[in-house]
Amino acid sequence: MPRLSIYLLINLFCLLTTQPLFAQLSIDHTLNRLILPLEQPVGTHYMHFEDLNRPGHRTQPDTPRQLGVRFFYPTKLSASTQRLPLLSNQFSRSHRLIYDTDADMTHIASLSSMTWNIAAESEIQLSHDALPLIIFSHGYYLNPESFTIMAAHIASQGYLVASINHSFGSDYYQPPNSKALKTIELPADDLGIDLPMWSADQRFVLAKIKQMGQDPQSPLFNALNGQVGILGHSYGGAAAFYTAAKTPEVTAIVNMDGTVFGWQDITVTQPFMYVQADEEYFSEIFLNVHHKGYLALFESLNHVSFSDIVVLKDWLKNGLEDTAQFNAILDVARLNTAFFEHHFNHTEATFVPAIKSKTPFSFKLSDCNPKHNDSATPLRCLIHRIKHWTQQLF
Repeated sequence: MPRLSIYLLINLFCLLTTQPLFAQLSIDHTLNRLILPLEQPVGTHYMHFEDLNRPGHRTQPDTPRQLGVRFFYPTKLSASTQRLPLLSNQFSRSHRLIYDTDADMTHIASLSSMTWNIAAESEIQLSHDALPLIIFSHGYYLNPESFTIMAAHIASQGYLVASINHSFGSDYYQPPNSKALKTIELPADDLGIDLPMWSADQRFVLAKIKQMGQDPQSPLFNALNGQVGILGHSYGGAAAFYTAAKTPEVTAIVNMDGTVFGWQDITVTQPFMYVQADEEYFSEIFLNVHHKGYLALFESLNHVSFSDIVVLKDWLKNGLEDTAQFNAILDVARLNTAFFEHHFNHTEATFVPAIKSKTPFSFKLSDCNPKHNDSATPLRCLIHRIKHWTQQLF
């Protein structure tokens, strides 16, 4: 028996040292590379689109609407040393969010030489024949590169992620052979003014990708399996709600901390999850969720915590290391991936993610399904519904 016990302990030690319970960030200083804990290798490729059927932004109404899309996808790593840089060469708004000042580029020398373990392909090189598609939208003033950790994690689970750069609402966008388009401020008296346009961006990109999937000359030919999810942060999450209401082929939707302006006349019938920072939440939206609804509150996170910005701030201040903020983003990415996987499998069961986190940003998931009896629905899902009823009665 003692020998057996020792044998089991040795094997358990080997298992724990070779297969950690919680995958972490690692750093290859010889290659200046940050190694994300990915399920399989991921590649990225950037494409520029023009919607000739729509005018440009309200500041350029005489030009077609222009936007970029950064794709993330499972790939086979080649001998190429080209990898996605940690920081893009040009950024403005994100720069101020990270440093709280307009510092020059020498301030970020410790990060500017680093790359992700993501292949920056000259063209899309998929390692799978058919994948579910996730349309991803950043928040206002940000860009697809601000969500690299989350998009890469989702892609590594076997998804094609199309992360849209919404020009004039993004941090920085430069169409081919054109001047860079810089972010403009939203009118203070009409913060929702661009939401219909962003929703149209999402629907245009979805249609464009589906068209590419049917084109034998496209790298996305036969690459889609027909399942579509939509995911957005802040303004992008609010626009996703608009899009789901108008797009039946969207199977499931996740809004990360986005207030939906003008929500009263919009309803969604797809499974919907609101992922929010615990500092505040906008639960009245569940009045217009007419199927499955879930509210996930992350303790101690703030609005920007869903993006890579908080991680970059940590790394500038404390050096490159695995941080609680980094793992919180991975927790949100795992939750989002599990939500899409659950509903892509057409299950009617309640969504109960098997996610256990050791970060201080643990989350509480509430089932806000309006089909359930109110007595079984948490108060935080009901508070605005009750308020709405009282307004109708008195």
